[in-house]
Amino acid sequence: MIFFIVSLTLYRSIFPMKERYFKLLIHSGLVMNSFNPSIIHLSLNKHISSSNLISILDNNVILFQVLNPSKITMILSDGYHHLDLIIFDDIENIEYYQSIEISTGSQSLLVTVLDKQYKPVGNISVHLELIDYPNINLDHQTNQFGEVIFSNLPQHIPVYIEAICMTTKRQAYTQIDTLNYRNLTLILKEMSLFYDDEYDASDRGYYAV
Repeated sequence: MIFFIVSLTLYRSIFPMKERYFKLLIHSGLVMNSFNPSIIHLSLNKHISSSNLISILDNNVILFQVLNPSKITMILSDGYHHLDLIIFDDIENIEYYQSIEISTGSQSLLVTVLDKQYKPVGNISVHLELIDYPNINLDHQTNQFGEVIFSNLPQHIPVYIEAICMTTKRQAYTQIDTLNYRNLTLILKEMSLFYDDEYDASDRGYYAV
């Protein structure tokens, strides 16, 4: 045991453990915690781009490693991605990292919000999030026709959508699979009528077009 401790101390003195620090590495190209296109063009912060090596991991799998980058192009599959960007400074023996969560895809969804008279409701908030990863989300305001378009959604993934009109205290929400929908209509109802997580099959507050 004594030999082991001495050997470990000697090893660390000869090969010191590198320190690890969080740092904002991305200058532009990503909408973080939200929806992005499948092809992403990243720009790194200028004070980082001259470092020796950058590694990018996707869900703990190395995508690639590149020397002295200033811009990076990535092609990602549809769906959720946990990206880890790591830059190693071999002179200072320091590792800088940034962890990012995003979703990528090429699908669009048109959401139309109507009131109980089936008239469009403008200028209200519509929220969309991944059910399995609710921190990946986006909010849009409806236009004068009660419409919003969500872009860069992945295919075949469950999402939660909610429309809220605080002025009239009305709400509509649903869960769908993006593979089956291109257009969706939400019909606002009084918030007090929402007791369950799903609509009654005989009186739905939404329908597909």
